[in-house]
Amino acid sequence: SEDAEISSRSPAVSRRQIFQLATQGVMATSLMIGMPSASLAVVPAPADLKRLQVGHSRVQYLLKNWDKLTESCDNKAMSAVESKQVVRTDGGGGGFCDKNPLIVQDYLGYKSTKDPLFKADSLMLKAVPLIDESVVDEADFVDLVEQYRDKADQTSLLAYTSSWGEANPNGSKDTTDDYLDQTKKVVEETEVLLRKIMAGLGLEVLPPSKA
Repeated sequence: SEDAEISSRSPAVSRRQIFQLATQGVMATSLMIGMPSASLAVVPAPADLKRLQVGHSRVQYLLKNWDKLTESCDNKAMSAVESKQVVRTDGGGGGFCDKNPLIVQDYLGYKSTKDPLFKADSLMLKAVPLIDESVVDEADFVDLVEQYRDKADQTSLLAYTSSWGEANPNGSKDTTDDYLDQTKKVVEETEVLLRKIMAGLGLEVLPPSKA
């Protein structure tokens, strides 16, 4: 299955601490179990880094077309699960519109292993040897990656919560709208972090694109 199972990660120490230990030559195997080490990873090829550019382009597209993408009018082509996780609103001309917050996960790499931003934080850490230290130093870059990961995870969770906003007990369309607004705000913060990470790697910002 191409569906990416999302699980929360709560390391005992930050990536910055692990990075500092690794670069100082300290043997901290017990701390590094399950955590990608920037100093030990294989440096990504340009084709791999292109994923970050394409992913960022898609996030820009999502933000520029937010209402259009998170609301679909007179769209009946949904699965049974999706039909339970959308919020129906009255549309013009007697039709109806379905709010589908889960579309946000498509653009942040939480739906398929083929998404450009799928496990993007691991790719970013492998790229540490490629950073331009005139833009950002290594430890601060790792901090940016950790912040990006946390914001992206938060975005996915908020989108999921929003999708059940009306279906839950005491839920309502207003509840869904509120969570969706929160989701957009965090997506905007995620985009800024991704842009800074790309700048640290000298990667060009591509125009917004769905592709």
